[in-house]
Amino acid sequence: MALLDNTTPGFGLWRRFLAIAGLLFLLSPLAPASAALIEWMGAAENEEEALASGLEEVLVRLAGLHSPEVDALVPDLLEADERPWLRSREQRGEGRFLLVFDRARLRAALQEAEVPVWVGSRPALVVWAVLERGERRLLLGSGMDEDSVLAELREWSARRELPLLIPLGDLEDRRQVHSADVIGGAVEALLEPSRRYDADGLLLVHVFKRGEHQRARVWVIYRNHQLQAEASAATTVMAVREAVTEAMDALGARTARVLAEQESALVGFSGVDDMTDLRSLRARLVAMEAVQGTQLNRLLPGVAVLELRTGLDTAALAEVLAAEGFQAAAAPRDVGMDADLWFLRASR
Repeated sequence: MALLDNTTPGFGLWRRFLAIAGLLFLLSPLAPASAALIEWMGAAENEEEALASGLEEVLVRLAGLHSPEVDALVPDLLEADERPWLRSREQRGEGRFLLVFDRARLRAALQEAEVPVWVGSRPALVVWAVLERGERRLLLGSGMDEDSVLAELREWSARRELPLLIPLGDLEDRRQVHSADVIGGAVEALLEPSRRYDADGLLLVHVFKRGEHQRARVWVIYRNHQLQAEASAATTVMAVREAVTEAMDALGARTARVLAEQESALVGFSGVDDMTDLRSLRARLVAMEAVQGTQLNRLLPGVAVLELRTGLDTAALAEVLAAEGFQAAAAPRDVGMDADLWFLRASR
């Protein structure tokens, strides 16, 4: 690892900073041990049916979206002579099964089968949901969830590992958020009240009845993406689930890439002024599916160079970082080293 040398101005202060920051990088916990395993509990007629259902759901969770490539991979894995990706299976009562999957092995299977995965960070979207019942339009929140709309979204969020933020639905929300804005997809009117929840984007949900069926219309607003989906079903929760799934799969497909064998790149970031900046930068990077690890390579006043272990080539990595909000930059003067890419540090 290249370090500061004695000719660097302010060497004493920055040597102490580097020592503490390097220790922080070494001691900061990565994913907990339990994160290496994924538990799936579900109902099925028999063990093989449970295995097929659980495997598909977990592969979709890891990929971030449902796709034809995932559909094709499921039977291939089930028909293989060995199943190293399955750690344990257990029947829990009549027709219920607990399966435990190996996350790393399934990730490797996705890579080997060239399945596109959501390579960026998973956005946290705040949910503004309106349930329409005759003349009533109910803005749903933590204190009011008719027809289990928000409960279904919480469960969907956990299954997919795609974070959804449920608003409080308190007096402040109801004063600022109007049901007509949610139903009409009035994004500009909803941006200010959404700041309260520190969200990356919006998920708007409108549920209403048409004939004998429930209908759900959803909008996803995230960075420069705006997508809409609709679904009709016999029940409210089914309609909501199908519409949200369609919209979020479409969002994931726009940024999905096939990860290749692990590569590494030296990426320099300007605007790293203290340990807080360094730690938040690392957290921002490791939240991306494409970044499997980071290592501090060099630290100078206002500049950090990290080695990123990734499944993308340099050009693709540059595109993904730009999509994540990092602004491309020229190499700072007097750095004394070359990096493959240079960016300004982004806080989100």
